Amino acid sequence: MTADAATENTDTSAQSKDASRLGWSAGVSSTVWVFAFLILRIFAVSGYSWETAFLVSTTISLNDGLAILFGSLMADHLLVAILLMFVLPLLIAALLWGPSGRRLVMSLAAVMSLVILVTITASFRTWWLPMAAAAVLFSFLMIRRLPREHPLRQVWGALLVRASAVAGAAVLVVAAFLQTPWVPHEQIETTDETISGHVLSVDSGYLNVLTDDHEFLILISGDVISRK
Repeated sequence: MTADAATENTDTSAQSKDASRLGWSAGVSSTVWVFAFLILRIFAVSGYSWETAFLVSTTISLNDGLAILFGSLMADHLLVAILLMFVLPLLIAALLWGPSGRRLVMSLAAVMSLVILVTITASFRTWWLPMAAAAVLFSFLMIRRLPREHPLRQVWGALLVRASAVAGAAVLVVAAFLQTPWVPHEQIETTDETISGHVLSVDSGYLNVLTDDHEFLILISGDVISRK
């Protein structure tokens, strides 16, 4: 084997190791993010009560993460709209002027954010939302025209590099402050009373319910007359 061939093999091996490290790091980061999101959602809907949070945790699994994510985003459109007003322009700015290493991830996040923005605007007539997002994007354009040494330009540049992390942090903000559960609100009429709350899960013979007062109840299915 020649020296050039040996050097080429060494470079290829090093690149493979670097790719493996990056893949492993991304996988760990995603797992930590999902775990943090689920923990924050459980505590938020439980009114930050340790005992209630423990009971709520028994009704879900890690496989429910995607359903909980979308259910949480749909539970309170106003909070999501306010976050989108800043996150979507940041993702678009990162696509236009940010590093090119994670364009695919940025594109998917931007498209998903845009779809959510359009849906919220059409569903709730929040016509101010796209105008506000456009205004934020325009402000980013103005910041980009500042000298590179300007402190505001430097902070903005740091945000562009970490746009995906900022978007992930925004979703964690929703998880921490949104106390509405990820399932529809119901009026549950039983043989004894009418309960207002959210059915977290339906198991064989009983229902797990979180009331509007963050109280966890287990109802016998035979005692339930109707659910509205």
